[in-house]
Amino acid sequence: MLERWTRLGVGVACAGALALGLAACGGGDDGGTTTGAGTAGGSGTSGASESAGANAIAASGATFPAPAYQRWGQESGLVSYAGTGSGAGIQSLINGVVAFAGSDAPLTPDERSQLASSRGGVTPVYFPTLLGAVTVPANVQGVNTPLKLTGAALAGIFSGGISRWNDAAIASTNSGVSLPDAPIVACVRADSSGTSFNFSTYLDKVSPEFKGKVAASKTPAWTAPNVQKAPGNPGVAQCVKSNSNSIGYVDLGDAQRAGLGARLAAVRNASGQFVRPTTASISAAGKLTAAQVPKDLTPDLTNSPASGAYPIAITTWIVAYSNYEKAGAASRLSGTKQFLQYVYAPKAQNQLPGLGYAPLPPALATPAKAQISTLT
Repeated sequence: MLERWTRLGVGVACAGALALGLAACGGGDDGGTTTGAGTAGGSGTSGASESAGANAIAASGATFPAPAYQRWGQESGLVSYAGTGSGAGIQSLINGVVAFAGSDAPLTPDERSQLASSRGGVTPVYFPTLLGAVTVPANVQGVNTPLKLTGAALAGIFSGGISRWNDAAIASTNSGVSLPDAPIVACVRADSSGTSFNFSTYLDKVSPEFKGKVAASKTPAWTAPNVQKAPGNPGVAQCVKSNSNSIGYVDLGDAQRAGLGARLAAVRNASGQFVRPTTASISAAGKLTAAQVPKDLTPDLTNSPASGAYPIAITTWIVAYSNYEKAGAASRLSGTKQFLQYVYAPKAQNQLPGLGYAPLPPALATPAKAQISTLT
């Protein structure tokens, strides 16, 4: 599998950040799930932490899986999770203010070094929790059907090579659609984000030009001419919803809860198929064999060659300390282990399609459960 390390700086998260976040977008729209099971009809917010038991441990990080983590934390009474962004969550882990971090991107070498030096030499342990999709909602004036977009066209939009909606690279895959001669508004993340990392990783793979101009990162230096930044996945969804002739990238559940389900583009995959994000197409990208899973359980699912696979499918991780006693977090070890056991139980995994995700395949779930006992 492709090793995906990018050196970048991250903002320092203070303990008070655990209480901050975005309000959830209300309302559901299952227009994005044209095939396969499940819609994002479940409850949950991606920003503010949910209430849990009086003795719940605190965790923070990626907004991408926040609805699932918050629901599980509340149901189990074990965890209070705040969606602060992957970069902020990792920094909170480095600073020792959380039991674990949620991240859609592996730690960079610099982050691993910071973690080891600040927390007694510990290393990160990755626990994949679910499969998801980085969807591409588009709010184009006069267009009421989902667009068909190639990876090259997306790369051109977000790197600035394509700046108007009636560009030939978009028109050529949308025959019969009346595209306006209007500038494109690119809605992107304002915070250090694993969603940005995975989206830019995909664009890196399909476009050498994008790789040369922007490159994969949790904080990409977008070169599109009209960029609007928003915090968290819900913030990007709201940016697309609020701006005419806009396009963005956001997880399936948050896109649907924002009412953007019918506006999610079908993206051409490595097999040449235009595929919309659904539970089925996410699962198709995650059909891995044990041999395809790296030892640290951080596979890259983007641009899968599998038939029917959505090309911007990802997994996301709970990042734990390898040794909680050395990290100065011994009191959080038991709660972390209990929560991980809850995450991998059938009850929790079976809830995922209703939240806009797909359950883990056995090739990831089996070794993940087995390594819970290695945490000390």
